[in-house]
Amino acid sequence: MGLVVAAGGRFAALNEFLAYGRANPGKLSFGSNSEGGFAHLAFEMLRLQAGFSYLHVPYRGSAQVITDILGNQIDATIAGIAALTPHVRGGRLRLLAVTSPVRAAQYPDVPALAEVLPGYNSRGWFGYLAPAATPPEIVALLNREINRAFLLPEVREKIEALGMTVIAESPQAFARTLREDYDKYGKLVRAIGLKPQ
Repeated sequence: MGLVVAAGGRFAALNEFLAYGRANPGKLSFGSNSEGGFAHLAFEMLRLQAGFSYLHVPYRGSAQVITDILGNQIDATIAGIAALTPHVRGGRLRLLAVTSPVRAAQYPDVPALAEVLPGYNSRGWFGYLAPAATPPEIVALLNREINRAFLLPEVREKIEALGMTVIAESPQAFARTLREDYDKYGKLVRAIGLKPQ
């Protein structure tokens, strides 16, 4: 995921963006594809760690968010690198940072938010799940074969071209990721006062 602004706008770098947010409470506008969605939560995590306030503008989808940033209707969004890349490479959007704990291979000159805010980590992920009663030997077989497929050069290249990173882990490592994210985002949702709708 990446934090982007309009390329011709007032923010040339992440430090300018954060400084403006801190100096102008509530004036920084952020668009997301939904209230309580991943982008919104990633930005809330940024807000809490960086110490600023902002105006949240929820949309029904990502396309209109990008359109409104390009039209200078809102200041920023967080979205998947794959969706942002055509606009970033085309010079219309400026990628200020990535939300993963390390820099993205596709953008080695763009900082990870964790470089400025130690401990920040709001990386998205995809994974495979099976019914809870699936025998352990079947889970192990599926894990081995899925990992093998993802590590094939042609598969890995296509995934990385979408701005994603292949991580071939064990079922236990993935279960740990699920638990940690459940806890982390649960605490965040409670801290910002989001209520089920």
